[in-house]
Amino acid sequence: MQKKIKRTNHSRCNTQAGFSMIEMLMTAFILAVGILGLSMLQVMSLKASRGSRSLTTAVQVGEAVMDQIEMEGRLSWLNITDSQRTNPTAINGQKYLTIASGADNAPGEVFDINGKLLPPADPNTYYTVTTQRVANPIVGVTGQINDFVVRVDFMETVRADNSAPIHRSVTISRRILHG
Repeated sequence: MQKKIKRTNHSRCNTQAGFSMIEMLMTAFILAVGILGLSMLQVMSLKASRGSRSLTTAVQVGEAVMDQIEMEGRLSWLNITDSQRTNPTAINGQKYLTIASGADNAPGEVFDINGKLLPPADPNTYYTVTTQRVANPIVGVTGQINDFVVRVDFMETVRADNSAPIHRSVTISRRILHG
């Protein structure tokens, strides 16, 4: 009688049971490049956030000055059109409506990085605001309509080496009725 020899399948022993070292190194390299890219994206977004915060504060400072100009215009208009008064007079203490028309800018006001008004020549100056009343007023029956321009200038360092600050400005204009 002949014995049957049981054959084992050698191909089963040669199959791969896990990851090779080269595959693991390539995976780690790809993962490292991806994480490095994400970290650079995070740094860039933080810089952009700082720049947008400065720009937002500059717009808020400009709008606050423009609102003050509009309030003075309304008070002046109400003073002239008040039926109780026999002699309309200019309101004393108006800061912005007395700006000379034309190219001469009013003396600038200065604000800190948080948008708070500072005394002139303060070392913490971050925003400088200049106001201008555009020439050629439209004269109405009782009052005037003028275009006012508020410009907010500031310097911002965006680069990491802080070598070259970038000059930025925000300009806001509005047409205001006043007496």
